[in-house]
Amino acid sequence: MVNITEQEVLDNAYDFFFNLFSKRAQNYSNKKYKSFKVNPFTIQATANAFGSPITVQNLAKAVVYPFALGTSIATSFGTNFQAFMVSTTGGLARASVVKGMDIEYDDALDNRHKYCQIKSGPTTINKDDIKTIEDHFKGLTNLARTNHLPLDASDKVVGVLYGTHNDLSTMYRTIEHDGINVFAGEELFYHITGIHGLYQGLIESARRAAENSEMQESIQKLIKEVESGINSHKDLYGLQ
Repeated sequence: MVNITEQEVLDNAYDFFFNLFSKRAQNYSNKKYKSFKVNPFTIQATANAFGSPITVQNLAKAVVYPFALGTSIATSFGTNFQAFMVSTTGGLARASVVKGMDIEYDDALDNRHKYCQIKSGPTTINKDDIKTIEDHFKGLTNLARTNHLPLDASDKVVGVLYGTHNDLSTMYRTIEHDGINVFAGEELFYHITGIHGLYQGLIESARRAAENSEMQESIQKLIKEVESGINSHKDLYGLQ
């Protein structure tokens, strides 16, 4: 049985996010203007949100901020869900080798072994995902039957990293109605660790990691790089 304190979990989360943000910061610092494929028509509206008249700096911000603050970080985190859960919980959650499952853990509340798919947020799946998810759990059921594993309906879990149970979309509600547990945010981490209030602490760890990384500096450096590129191609953006 793995024993881990709340502070150790929060420290692990800080290290995970600091490394994630620092890698992104390094990528931003190394990125060049020419790697952006900018639509000169639509970028004008985005640039106008930063002020009018549209300037080179506003255009540069319109190029950089959506890239740096939007899907880029979210995608990096999304491809590391499993690593986040395993490293942060100190092994309470373990990587699963079962097809379609991300992690396995012994539930802190009922002590049963759980098989879990991880999803990012309460609205991040669509109708077509329901069958795929449920088919994975049917495969798990068949595997358990073949290998004589003690699998109960309550041992099937879809874990949602953020949000609350009340936030869950109708897609998740359908999965839940069909007999698969759906735990969101605080309840997911409570089931895995048995620690009350851990969810808010994890968010705080992410905030501190962001502040201590070089994200801000690298984004400003990238804006300067893009400004320089736009200055060299002003005619493409209707600038004099």
